[in-house]
Amino acid sequence: MPPGFDLILMVVLFGAIVYFMMIRPQQKRMREHQDMLSQLAPGTRVRLTSGIYATLLHVGERQVIAEIAPGVEVTVDKTHLVGAVTADQEEFEYEGESSEAEEPSDDEPTVFEPQDEPPAAQDEPRTDR
Repeated sequence: MPPGFDLILMVVLFGAIVYFMMIRPQQKRMREHQDMLSQLAPGTRVRLTSGIYATLLHVGERQVIAEIAPGVEVTVDKTHLVGAVTADQEEFEYEGESSEAEEPSDDEPTVFEPQDEPPAAQDEPRTDR
C-alpha cells in the first residue's frame, strides 16, 4: 500500500457512513413529504407545524387556505403542513360547529360589568438616578 492510502480510505469510509446514516434518510423523508403534499385535496384534515389542526378549503401550488375553526380561515404555506390527520390520530371529534357551546342570542345584548375597584396606580418612575 502506498503511504497515506489508509487516510484516504478512512475519509471515503466516513463519507459513506455519513451519506447512508444522515443524507439518504433525510432525502427519503423529503420525498415522502412531497408526495403527501401532492395528494392534498380540499376537505383533508391536516396538522400544521404550529400544532394546529385544520381542514383544507383550497389547495394551491405553494399555499393552502385552511379552516382552523368554523368561519376562521388562514392562508398557510404548504411547507408548514406536517401531514394529513386520520380519525384515530385526533383526540377530539371535529364536526364543524359544536352544539354544546352556548352562543349568545341576537335578542340579548352582551353586557360587561364594570370592575368594583380601578387597577392600582403604578409608582411614578424615579428621576433622581
